[in-house]
Amino acid sequence: MYTMHNNATVFDILSQAAHRLASISATPALDAEILMAHTLNIERHTLPLHYSTHISKIVYKKFENLLLRRLQSEPIAYIIGYKEFYSLPFHVNPHVLIPRPETELIVDYALYYAHHNATILDIGTGSGAIAIAIKYNLTDCSVWATDISADALRIAKKNAVTLLGKNKIKFLHSDLFTSLPHIHFDVIVSNPPYINPEIYTTLQKDIFFEPKEALVAPDHGFGIIKAIINDAYNYLTNDGVLILEISDDLAHQIVNHTQSLPYTISIAKDYSGLQRVAILHKTIKNISN
Repeated sequence: MYTMHNNATVFDILSQAAHRLASISATPALDAEILMAHTLNIERHTLPLHYSTHISKIVYKKFENLLLRRLQSEPIAYIIGYKEFYSLPFHVNPHVLIPRPETELIVDYALYYAHHNATILDIGTGSGAIAIAIKYNLTDCSVWATDISADALRIAKKNAVTLLGKNKIKFLHSDLFTSLPHIHFDVIVSNPPYINPEIYTTLQKDIFFEPKEALVAPDHGFGIIKAIINDAYNYLTNDGVLILEISDDLAHQIVNHTQSLPYTISIAKDYSGLQRVAILHKTIKNISN
């Protein structure tokens, strides 16, 4: 542990922390500020008002303990216990993926395609971020959410009660569609596992704190996306839409796979220009005479 010099201020400690974090983080100053604001229980944007404040040894020790966790590459969201998604604060822990900004596109498209009183399904809900953000913005819609992880569902239910109130979303413990009753949904959304197992060990260290089963998929990352696409047809209404987060390298494979299936597909890019969202519209099968 670093020794705090006498009369150290918030600014002094932030500067020192950012320097130490530079070796493991692309945003060392931001990381230091988030941890300090959490330690002081203040909003990060108010930190400049406290730059000249002297820090007690007790407060410094608390900050240092958080900083040491970050220096081991533990994600900031797990350290402070929450992550903002679609302007809502979600409780997270290592049982669930940390919601990412690019996943907000799934919510954007769901809100666009969902009509009044639509029925919506979120497959692999994790923290509940997608399902809850949709329900928060479309209060008249019926939202269902599933996950194979009972631990993840507990987090999702907690977030739903905190952000929406009780019994606003129907949660089911299910491996994809397995435990669902055979009903039809206007919109099905998912941020499924899609990382190729062969590249998993080459990823940044932060990722290894997140649940591997929510990240990695068989068949070079395509296995679970393929299963969802194949099964979703029977759970969509006649004009239903399936919206999937994907990786850029899988886009071509997804398009090829759906050519023989009763969907029309479009691929949308994220703000970095990467192919990120597959939008599959159900088409009615031709019935030969």
